[in-house]
Amino acid sequence: MGMLRDPDAAEDLAQEAFVKAFKAIGAFEGRSSFKTWVTQIALNEARSRLRRQKLRRWLSLESPGEDDGRRLEETLRDELSDGRERSALERRLELDGAMQCLAPREREVASLRLEGYSLGETAQALGVSVGTVKSTLFSATRKMREKLS
Repeated sequence: MGMLRDPDAAEDLAQEAFVKAFKAIGAFEGRSSFKTWVTQIALNEARSRLRRQKLRRWLSLESPGEDDGRRLEETLRDELSDGRERSALERRLELDGAMQCLAPREREVASLRLEGYSLGETAQALGVSVGTVKSTLFSATRKMREKLS
């Protein structure tokens, strides 16, 4: 969800990732946890989908970012109604807006950490070192802090 910003697309992507994982279960070598392996498949699917969307926009000459975020905002507003939840919606929308100022790798790291992945799990899922995750997370946090202040 953090990468695609579209609840329906995120749901479809999760389903596609599980189908791919099921079909490729024989290729799972156990060098990482099953969770990390499936997450890596989902990340690869998200990256591919984002590349295809960027190509479609370029080919159709749409203005970039034309519909970005609208579906997320509409979905969250539909789900939340009372005052306390409304402030949660506003915080979520601010956070989502700040995430969009990040580079793709920073957004991936931030999304995984927000989902509760440890530094090690995040590093394994992205195929980078823990040090790289830490420095990327530091950079992402700094950018988001500036955007939100």
